[in-house]
Amino acid sequence: MRARTFLGVCGAVAVLTTAGCGSTQLGVTAATAPQQQQQQQQPPAAQLTDTKYGPLSAADMKLMNLVQETSIREIELSQWALQRSTNQQVRASAQMIVTQHVELQKEDLAAAAKLGLTLPDRPAPDMQVGIDRMQQENGKTFDVDYTNTLRQAHGEAFILIAQVRADTRNSVVRPLADSANNFIKMHMQVLETTGEVDWGQLPVPDAS
Repeated sequence: MRARTFLGVCGAVAVLTTAGCGSTQLGVTAATAPQQQQQQQQPPAAQLTDTKYGPLSAADMKLMNLVQETSIREIELSQWALQRSTNQQVRASAQMIVTQHVELQKEDLAAAAKLGLTLPDRPAPDMQVGIDRMQQENGKTFDVDYTNTLRQAHGEAFILIAQVRADTRNSVVRPLADSANNFIKMHMQVLETTGEVDWGQLPVPDAS
């Protein structure tokens, strides 16, 4: 507020003299500050890969890899849920997740083909740990582990998806992020209907 008052008083005399106002550079600084801030936020060129569909960022590629890895994992785990669970809501969740991850995986692979990328053909090692653990589980133990593992994973993916959708400059990644956002949101919601989600296991939202 003080800077705005200063400019309002000095603006009238700026043409005649700068002596009474100390310096006219404040006006220049205020005008260029948003530009400087925008320049500071630009990612280094080394972090972007040029494609004919627009620059591809490391976050874009991370999302595409994550969609592929989680699709492989969650299709397999959800097929197990359809075979093992006696909880109707768990089974309904699993059916939706299988159907939509098959669709999302196809879209992800098609996007990767356009961009000349090779996606993983297996889940990440930390995901494989959960698969190996759940392979030995049945009944209630499986239901609880399946529901909470997927709910937490979908929450983490949801944050990355939002970041990519907000900032990506690539026209192939943008619709993929839209699809992932829609599906992952529905998966969180349907998993929450099972009654098996342990809310205490979810991270506390960061307000910073």
